[in-house]
Amino acid sequence: GLAAKAQMIITFFIIGLSIGGGQIAAQCFGMKSEDGQRKLHTTVFITLLLSVSTALLFFIILFFFPSQLMSLGSQSADIIGKGSDYLQTIAISLFCFAYASSIASGLRAMHQPGIATKISLIGVALNLVFNWILIFGHFGFPAMGIKGAALGTVFSAVIECVALYLYLRAKTHPLTHFRLHHFNALRRQDVILVARLSATAALNSVVWAAGLFAFHAILGYSDPNLLVALSVLAPLEALAMSLLIGLATAGSIIVGNLVGANEHEKLPLAVRRHVIFSGVIGIVTAVILSLLEAPLLSLFFHSDLPSEAEYLTSSLFDIMAASLVIKSISMMLIVGVLRAGGDANFCLVTDVLAQWVFLLPCAFWLTHVLGFPPVYLFGLIIVEETLKALVCYWRLNSGKWVKNLASSL
Repeated sequence: GLAAKAQMIITFFIIGLSIGGGQIAAQCFGMKSEDGQRKLHTTVFITLLLSVSTALLFFIILFFFPSQLMSLGSQSADIIGKGSDYLQTIAISLFCFAYASSIASGLRAMHQPGIATKISLIGVALNLVFNWILIFGHFGFPAMGIKGAALGTVFSAVIECVALYLYLRAKTHPLTHFRLHHFNALRRQDVILVARLSATAALNSVVWAAGLFAFHAILGYSDPNLLVALSVLAPLEALAMSLLIGLATAGSIIVGNLVGANEHEKLPLAVRRHVIFSGVIGIVTAVILSLLEAPLLSLFFHSDLPSEAEYLTSSLFDIMAASLVIKSISMMLIVGVLRAGGDANFCLVTDVLAQWVFLLPCAFWLTHVLGFPPVYLFGLIIVEETLKALVCYWRLNSGKWVKNLASSL
């Protein structure tokens, strides 16, 4: 659970870079001109360079300093050792992820999301198969446990990355044609523009993910059972959040297209439809999770007599499911609308204030000072997300969030 959270923070940073670059690319695509196509290609190229450079930095951290990273979240030598093995192994997969996420972001901006999605589904299937074989030791392979999970992730990431490149190359897709003269033709102001929005979006993603990590650490540091409960809920919540992030990203493409085309009069209707649709999906997701609570938790707990950790997980499950409704709205407003319109700085400030000024101090004070049971404090997430949604709605009505960045390339 701790190693996965560290991996999640890094993944969110690279995703943030890709989404930030993709939002400028969406504005370029909205221009519907040859110059717009040139700007889109340049934006994706810069995004790819930024993502790979970032992957190199995090590779160094994960490969050479994994134990120091793990010790931030646990005092157990056993947990630190196993987590370090996992992080060292998956470090190489960061380069594959950087390439795939950058190219996928460009494809989405070009209204071609199906290509990366199909390749990604292959990667997911391979990841499941490799994990099943290497964790438990099927087909003559030794049972490698956590190490096997990491190796399965690496193998599937490499195959997915190579498959995406070969497919695009076979189709002579423009996003495979990055040559040396493209690098030499880059203008300093273009790199700075894309880097500024991408870095802000990436920092925003990391602030959000790090805040989630810190929140779980505050609640679970002194109680191993609560740490188990939070670790069980993490992949389930991540699955649901992936859907909401995907919806918000799709919304950002459409909003970006309208901003790039200077069709500002169409924005109010588009934004309203996106927010309503995302909210409905959030409700449906919460209901489905609630209905599937028992079979989902049975995947993690197998004892006939429920343990304290299982009781805690069940108690937190409904709160987690309910929080997805308001998260779906705030996610669409931040990622799908405001940041797509070029207002990345405001989104970053909103997340910092909501998490690091409100949520985390409140959680620490109520838990460690007043002694409130941590299980009740999990509901603070709903309050935090509500505050973010209200602030974003105010910003939306101000009209100051619309900024055509593509015109500056």
